[in-house]
Amino acid sequence: MERKNLIMVSSITHAMSAKEVLGKKGIRSEIVRTPRHKLRSGCGYSLYVPSDFARAVSILRSAGVKIVGTIGEGGSS
Repeated sequence: MERKNLIMVSSITHAMSAKEVLGKKGIRSEIVRTPRHKLRSGCGYSLYVPSDFARAVSILRSAGVKIVGTIGEGGSS
């Protein structure tokens, strides 16, 4: 089963930074591998965000984190 609520980033370094940003805002996340069939570029890491997904995406964009794509609330991009 494919996980939903994934925020795809371009590297493990970006994933670690994004996790820290979300943690400071009280949003729990977990670094996971991006499903192979969704992999566009980079080394294939995503953040799994079980709740507050839309807020998490907004926070990361505001913080300047480059998001490669998302899988979750509101569909895939």
